[in-house]
Amino acid sequence: MYLQVVLATGLRQEFTYLPTQAIPSVGLRVRVSFGRSERVGLIVGINQTTDLDIKKLKPIIELLDDTPLLPKKLWQLGLWAAEYYQYPVGDALMHLLPAKLRQAKPNDLIQLNWRIMDVDPKFGRAKKQQALWQQLQTLAPEFNLSQLQSIGIKPSQLKPFMNQQWLTSIQPKPQAVLLNLAQEGLTLNAEQAAIVEHLAKTDKVFNCHLLNGVTGSGKTEVYFQAIAHQLNSGNRVLLLVPEIGLTPQLLERLEQRFNNRVLALHSGLTEHQRLNAWQQSGLGQADIIIGTRSALFTPIPHLGLIIIDEEHDQAYKQQEGFRYHGRDLAIKRAADANIPILLGSATPSLESLANVKRGRFSQWLLTSRAGQASAQRYEVVDLRNQPQQAGISQQLQEMIQIQLDLGHQILLMLNRRGFAPSLQCQSCGQTAQCPACDANMTLHRRPPRLHCHHCEHQQSVYLHCPGCYSHQLKPLGQGTERTEEQLNVLFPNTPVHRIDRDTTRNKGSLQAMLKEVQRGDPCLLVGTQMLAKGHHFPNVTLAAILDADASLFSSDFRGPEKLAQLLVQTAGRAGRDKIPGTAVIQTYQAGHPTINILVNQGYNAFAQQELANRQQSGLPPLGHMALFHAQAKDAASAFALLQWLGQQVQDPSLQNLTKSLLMFGPMPAFMARRAHFYRAQLQLQHPNRKHLQQLLQHLCGLLDQHPAARKIRWSLDIDPQELG
Repeated sequence: MYLQVVLATGLRQEFTYLPTQAIPSVGLRVRVSFGRSERVGLIVGINQTTDLDIKKLKPIIELLDDTPLLPKKLWQLGLWAAEYYQYPVGDALMHLLPAKLRQAKPNDLIQLNWRIMDVDPKFGRAKKQQALWQQLQTLAPEFNLSQLQSIGIKPSQLKPFMNQQWLTSIQPKPQAVLLNLAQEGLTLNAEQAAIVEHLAKTDKVFNCHLLNGVTGSGKTEVYFQAIAHQLNSGNRVLLLVPEIGLTPQLLERLEQRFNNRVLALHSGLTEHQRLNAWQQSGLGQADIIIGTRSALFTPIPHLGLIIIDEEHDQAYKQQEGFRYHGRDLAIKRAADANIPILLGSATPSLESLANVKRGRFSQWLLTSRAGQASAQRYEVVDLRNQPQQAGISQQLQEMIQIQLDLGHQILLMLNRRGFAPSLQCQSCGQTAQCPACDANMTLHRRPPRLHCHHCEHQQSVYLHCPGCYSHQLKPLGQGTERTEEQLNVLFPNTPVHRIDRDTTRNKGSLQAMLKEVQRGDPCLLVGTQMLAKGHHFPNVTLAAILDADASLFSSDFRGPEKLAQLLVQTAGRAGRDKIPGTAVIQTYQAGHPTINILVNQGYNAFAQQELANRQQSGLPPLGHMALFHAQAKDAASAFALLQWLGQQVQDPSLQNLTKSLLMFGPMPAFMARRAHFYRAQLQLQHPNRKHLQQLLQHLCGLLDQHPAARKIRWSLDIDPQELG
C-alpha cells in the first residue's frame, strides 16, 4: 500500500509515502518528513502499486486522525476549487481547515462533551481541585462546552480529572433541528411573500435565486422567514456576510428572532475559538451558521439553504494566496448539495445580472421600501465654484444643520482614512512618498504619523521637506480624520462618530459606536465604505457622499460598477424609517452619465447599460479573464518572466485554445512597486471559459518547470475583481 499525500508547500504535485498502520480512508492528516523538516499533509489517494523506487520512499511519521475531518462533498468542493482556480491542491485543501488543524496536533484540542464517572474521588489537601469538582456536580452527568463555560470553568482545568478517569470525553450526537421562534416574523408584502413561498415549495432542489431589492426593502426579513422554514423542516442554514463589521448586528437580530443555536465564524475569533466553532458546527451543535467568506468551508450536517448577503461585495473575493470567490464557491456547494441558494443585494453584481439574462438564476424584485419608509430623494451638489471646508460644501453644511435642528442623524461617507491623503511641500511641491511603494503616505493626526496603507510602513511626520528643507508643509486633500475635525468645528454641540479601520481596530469598538448611534440621538456619522454596508440606521435622514469622483475615471474596467454600488449603498442608509431621506452626491462632474443614470433611472438601468458596454468589449461577465502577476526585487526579472510566458501563449500547437484569445502585456501593475517589490502583470481574455482553463493549466505547468519562476513570486488570479 502506498499513500498519495499533498502538502501546503506551493508545489503542484503529490508525494508518495509508506503507511505504518492500516489507513481507513483518504482525507486523513498525516505528519511526514519533507526535506529537512516535518510537515502536515493530507492523504488524497491510496494505491496498491507504485512506479517509484520503494527503497527511497519514507514512511509517515504519524497518522493524526481516525476519520476524515471534512465530509465528502466539502472535500470534493476543495478539489474542484483547486482545479478551477489553478491552485496547488495541498494549499487549497489545507485552507479548508482551521489553522489549529493545519498543525501536527490531534483533532481533540477542545473536547465538546464530557461524562462524570461514578467514582468517589479523594482529594487530600487539593482543596482547589475539590472545589472545582463540586462545581462540576452542579451540571448534569453529561455536559457540553457551553454548559461548562456557564459556570466559569475552562476545558484545560478538566485535565487532572481526565487523567484520573473521573471524567471521560464522549462524542456528542448531532442534535435535531427544531424551530424555536423568540419573535414572530413581520407581515410580508406581495413581493416578499412570493420569494418566501417559492423557496418553501422548492427547498430540496438546487436553484440560484437573486433577491434584487432596493435598499430598505426588507431583504433581511425574507432571509429570516426562509431560515424559519428550513429550521421547521429540520435543516440548517449558512448565512454569509461580506465583512466582520456586519456580523454582530446581524447576529443580534438573529438571536432576537430565533431561540435556536446561532454560531458566528469570522476572522475576529482567536484560532482556539475558531476551531471550537468549526467543531461545533460539524457536530450539528448549531442551527444557523453566520460568517464571512471562509465560513463557506464549514462542515454543516443537513444543510438546507445558503444565503449570501450583499452578494456584490468585493470582500467575497480572496485577493491573496488562494484567490477564490466566496459567492461562486457557495453556488457550487449548493449545487453539489442540491439545495437552494439565495443571493441578496440592492446593487447586484453584473455577473449575477448576466446569469439572470442567461436563465441560470431566478430574479426576484423588491421594488419598494418596507413598512412606511419611502424612497430617498437624490440631490447632486456641483462642487465647481462652491465654497468648501475640508471637503464639505456650503450647501451641504446648510442641509446638515436643518436635519440636526429636527433631531435627526446624518451620515457622511468619504472612502479615505487618515487626516489627509498626503503631505506636500508648498515650496517645491514634493509629497511624502512611501520608501517601499509607488504611493504617497497618508497623514494621520491621532497619533501623528505618516502611514502607507499599502505596505503598512510608518514613520514620524516630517519637520521639514526632505528635498528642499522648507518648513512649508501642508496636508493635501481630505481624509476621515480631517472631516471629523471640521465637523466638530462646524457643529460643536453635536456628537461626531468616526467609523473606519482606525477607530474600529479594538475588539468591541464598532459594536459600542453602533449601539450609541442606535439610541437615536442627533449625531454625525463619518466614515469609509464600512458605513455603507448593510447597516440599519432608522434615524439617519441625510446620507452624503463627499467625493463621488474618486472612482469615476478609474483605469479598472470595473470602476463604474464599484462607484455605482458605493453611491447607491451609501444613499440607501437615509430614510429607512418613517421620515423621508435625502442622499447628497458631491461631485465636480455633475453631468457625468453614470451619476445621471443612477439619480434619474436607478441602479438596474445603469447595470443594463454597463452590461451592454461589456458585451461590446468582451469583458467579464460577457467574457472570461485571468491575470498573471509577477513581482521581483528588480523590474526586469518580473517583466522577463511574463514576456517568456507571453511567448509560450503564441505557440502554434496551442492555436485551438488561443484562437479567440486577447492578451495584454506584460505591463506594470497599477502600483508598479509595492513593499520593495516591482510588480508586472499579463492579462488574458477569452470568450470560452473551457479553452481559457485548459490554456491556464498548460501555462502553470510550464511555469512550475521554469528555473526563473522559482526565484520570482508569481500568481494567477482567475476571474479577477481588481486589476493590479
